[in-house]
Amino acid sequence: MYDALRTQTPRPSEGLSSAVCCALDGVLAGLETVRVSDRTTAADEQRLAWIEKITDAERRVSALKTVLVGEAEEAGSSMRARHTPLRDWLAGSGQQSPRQAAATVWKARELEQRPRVQEAATSGRISLDQASAINQALNGLPTGLDKAQHQEAERLILAAAAHAPAEKLRLMADSLATQVAPNLAESPDQRAARLEARDARAQARRCLRFGPEADGSIDFSGSLPVLDGRRLQQVVQAIADRDYRGAKDSHDRRRLLQTPQQRLADALSTLVRVASSEPDPSRAAEAGVGLPMAATQLMVVIPYERLLDRACDSGVLMDGTVVSPAELRMIACQADLVPVVLGTDSTVLDVGRRHRLAPPSLRLAVTLRDGGCAFPGCTTPMWHCDVHHISPWQLGGPTDLGNVVALCGSHHGLIEPAPPIRLPDGTLESVDQWQVRLDSRGLPEFLPPLAVDPARTPIRVMASHAQALLDTG
Repeated sequence: MYDALRTQTPRPSEGLSSAVCCALDGVLAGLETVRVSDRTTAADEQRLAWIEKITDAERRVSALKTVLVGEAEEAGSSMRARHTPLRDWLAGSGQQSPRQAAATVWKARELEQRPRVQEAATSGRISLDQASAINQALNGLPTGLDKAQHQEAERLILAAAAHAPAEKLRLMADSLATQVAPNLAESPDQRAARLEARDARAQARRCLRFGPEADGSIDFSGSLPVLDGRRLQQVVQAIADRDYRGAKDSHDRRRLLQTPQQRLADALSTLVRVASSEPDPSRAAEAGVGLPMAATQLMVVIPYERLLDRACDSGVLMDGTVVSPAELRMIACQADLVPVVLGTDSTVLDVGRRHRLAPPSLRLAVTLRDGGCAFPGCTTPMWHCDVHHISPWQLGGPTDLGNVVALCGSHHGLIEPAPPIRLPDGTLESVDQWQVRLDSRGLPEFLPPLAVDPARTPIRVMASHAQALLDTG
């Protein structure tokens, strides 16, 4: 009798499994309902609300999957139930490569190290990419911090994640250390030693791998030290941009339909052809296949007082990558370095009314301040941006740093003042649209339309890497 009762009463784990499976089945059923529903008559606000909800669901599902993978890896579930390592079981369907499956397991191990970061990811407050960047920044904190200081650093970076992409979070270790433990800040010598050790590791990791030919293509991958990698990126991007502008000028529809990745591949092929078949750069340029001017320029930002000291201990590229003193000394005498010195005379920026288009000196200053398109959430790099006049040039607005902002083509059209609408009674009504202005720090802030925020609360974008360097010294 007792044996019969035991077989009829589900074990706690069975009840838990049933509840979890029912919950997940409900999620799948809900997604299927949305997939097959007729959405043709939906209002604009409904469509945007759906996107917000599915984005939140996507973040939560991705994070929860990572947590479940971590728990299964910790418990050894795949080995016991399928006699197969978890990464191999994940790749078993063929929809995920073994490398991707291994990366999933690695992310799971990484996420479970920090419960507060894991909770933020599974609740949908941050993405998995942000969680990975946060872990990387926190792992880069000085070793002398106590538990309270680590917790405060974690709190600060999680708060910053509400408005910062993964790229910025990944580089916050130094600023976090300065805030939570200013007494443990690195000395210039310590910082130089750490960065030079990083450069040595990058140099040791350098590699280039070519795969076998497959259907007429060859896959390749590799790793370069950051300065060499950025030079290659700049060259390839400059060639791709030049060719894209040529396609637009000539209305070449076939070339305009190419994807950005295809244009970059073509640009790399052009670079290889120039290097292998045309030893004379001038003849290559005449043939239209040479390198664009300034294609290999690197912009390195150095505080002025540190430039005066030849033992400079800080400099950053425009993407925020810190450059070591050894690298600075090595490239300081090369022609492809554009030194941007913070705190020097700014008279070259005072262009005034003689120029409507921003001269190169002003574009460099805007690049330094904004980093790229300044619109909230946009990551378009500066070479794809226009310099927009906040107060329109045709209405007397000057072409100087206090009246311009970097915007990509899409957001430039969104911000450009629209003509007023004439109502049936003949009166004019201003268009409800986004607006931009400079805040008290001289950084762009954006005012949303009334339809988005009736209070029009300014959205202040984060400072560029160069501005952050200036702020922290």
